[in-house]
Amino acid sequence: MNNIIKPSYFAMLSREMKLFELVEASPSLLSILTRLDIRLPFGDISIREMCQREHLDVELFITLCAMHVDTNYRPDTTKLKSDMLGGVIGYLRASHRYYAEHMLPHTSAHLERILAHCDELSSSVLRRFYDDYTHYIVKHFSEEENAIFTPIENHDCGAGRADCSLFDMPHADIDDRSNDIASLIFKNLPEGAPTSLRCAMLEHIYALRDDLRRHSNVEAYLLKPLVEKYINRK
Repeated sequence: MNNIIKPSYFAMLSREMKLFELVEASPSLLSILTRLDIRLPFGDISIREMCQREHLDVELFITLCAMHVDTNYRPDTTKLKSDMLGGVIGYLRASHRYYAEHMLPHTSAHLERILAHCDELSSSVLRRFYDDYTHYIVKHFSEEENAIFTPIENHDCGAGRADCSLFDMPHADIDDRSNDIASLIFKNLPEGAPTSLRCAMLEHIYALRDDLRRHSNVEAYLLKPLVEKYINRK
């Protein structure tokens, strides 16, 4: 049997593709528009026209879209430009804010609705697990910003002082903590907690977990090679 080779999502994108067509084909990309604070309405403009209007690097924007939709996509490092570095850091910082100001509060709101239906013991256990989970995520963001982003942006220190070893640390802890919370909601909460509330909470937990995986890919396969290219530039 012949294997069907699907083209990468990146190959389907072009500078002249209408921005509405991009979002219509992959609605999850709306979160990227939110993070980059892209102004609406955008009418019938193309990706290229939007990037010109918003002062974004069009190739970087297309790469970020491809990495968001296709988690197996890896950018060609030979085609990366060192001047993309600032844009990538800006996107990653914006993602940290998006998680802290949008995704985590939404998940917390659903948690509170569930806890209203739980006994004291179940409520205490779930809240402790969730608080540990969010603390770990926010602490990880702070470490990345202080050890990597700030040194790169600080011309006095230079990119050479950025602790890129953080990229090599496994992100499995975040997955494990997400799965622990999901397991509690699935298996251990009293029957009094409505299924609709459990499912809504699980949707947010899994959405956050999957988005953080994409975030890690951007760091490992886009930011890290750009930092190396910047350091070794002639």
